[in-house]
Amino acid sequence: AVQLVFTDAEKAEFKFGFKSKDGDNSITAKELGEFLESAGKSFSEEQLAQMISDVDTDKSGTIEFSEMLMGIAEKMMKWTWKKSHFQKAFDDMDKDGNGVLSPEELHLAMSTRIEPPMSKEAIDAIIAKADCDGDGKINRKEFVKLIKSS
Repeated sequence: AVQLVFTDAEKAEFKFGFKSKDGDNSITAKELGEFLESAGKSFSEEQLAQMISDVDTDKSGTIEFSEMLMGIAEKMMKWTWKKSHFQKAFDDMDKDGNGVLSPEELHLAMSTRIEPPMSKEAIDAIIAKADCDGDGKINRKEFVKLIKSS
């Protein structure tokens, strides 16, 4: 099954690079900018704010470790997945097979496939972002659009 799961070794490697200066386990735009500058990359404050916003599902203004993992997973899917991969991932999450992801199915998938589990608020933010037709569920088209837009 296709899963948005990282191995323990991958998570440990990501966690090693995910260090907040103040130890609060979240990265601010300033901390992100300092990290990127240490890697020889320079971005404007607006660009850094957009980078944070792109993965900040709970709209806290910072990136928590689980949001960073989800952001990486989404980017990896966008870069490498073919249509069949999207369909397989969707089908794996669509437990009742009705062709849409209910909030319960999405909560189950995102809280069991990502470590640490995503908060209910972060998952609700994903649903709100992806639910283009306003029915409270994510259909295949909305799912693919969400992943590709990340």
